[in-house]
Amino acid sequence: MNIIREIGDMAPDHNHTIRPKFNNLLTRLLSAIVLLPLAVFVILTGGIPYLTFVILITILIIFEWNGITEKKSISLLFSLQALSMTLLLLEINFGSPYLMISFCSSLIAIVAMSYLIKAKIKWALIGFFYAFIPSVAILLIGKNVSGQVVLWMMIVIWSMDTGAYFVGKNIGGPKMSPSISPNKTWSGLIGGTITAMLFGFLYVHFFGDKILPIFKNAIILIILSGVIAILSQVGDLAESALKRNFNTKDSGSIIPGHGGVMDRMDGILFVAPVVLVISYVLHS
Repeated sequence: MNIIREIGDMAPDHNHTIRPKFNNLLTRLLSAIVLLPLAVFVILTGGIPYLTFVILITILIIFEWNGITEKKSISLLFSLQALSMTLLLLEINFGSPYLMISFCSSLIAIVAMSYLIKAKIKWALIGFFYAFIPSVAILLIGKNVSGQVVLWMMIVIWSMDTGAYFVGKNIGGPKMSPSISPNKTWSGLIGGTITAMLFGFLYVHFFGDKILPIFKNAIILIILSGVIAILSQVGDLAESALKRNFNTKDSGSIIPGHGGVMDRMDGILFVAPVVLVISYVLHS
């Protein structure tokens, strides 16, 4: 009996491996259930709530960026970057004749602050543009084009991520870039792109009543969804390369079960400026 008990003690306890995965999945689902309806409401409402949402996301992104690239206290640099980008986004939203002066002053101040506190000027400036340019694009798409275009972009990218995960996990095959992101496969890229094209089309077909008329052309819509989906993977790989360079797993932990804001929005940050240009070109 003792031998049997010892063998039983030596056997792997699968419950200990399954339970954490289930708990993590449950946490991810609960976060999505709470945050997604809130995000959709704010995006479709527009106005001040949408502006506040974009500013908050921008501040969180630059905070996480500094947490990755600077391993020491960066409170002064972060405060300056956050204040600068908040003021610039307010000026862009409400219209200001002094926007370029404010922009140049912000860059000079960030360089000076980085020098004074011995932070890396290169990463401080890259982080500023990494957070600011996509935020401006997201703000202008929602303000001047349509909140439904913002939702379409998000649905395309998240469908891409979901489809790529399940197809890549079940089919596998050659890796896209094993040195940067070992889990990404070419089969996942293809499966994710098809998924994104499908859901991008379905969203506009059933819910896109206020979207640009040109988006309602099925062929153009499907092609745009595929292009945006593929481009989002470039943003995903870029953030993976950044985190690998600084030996960091997640950009943060503010979203339970999902990591940081950058982890959830890496594709959107890369794609948003492209969608803005496409929207303006198609709208003109």
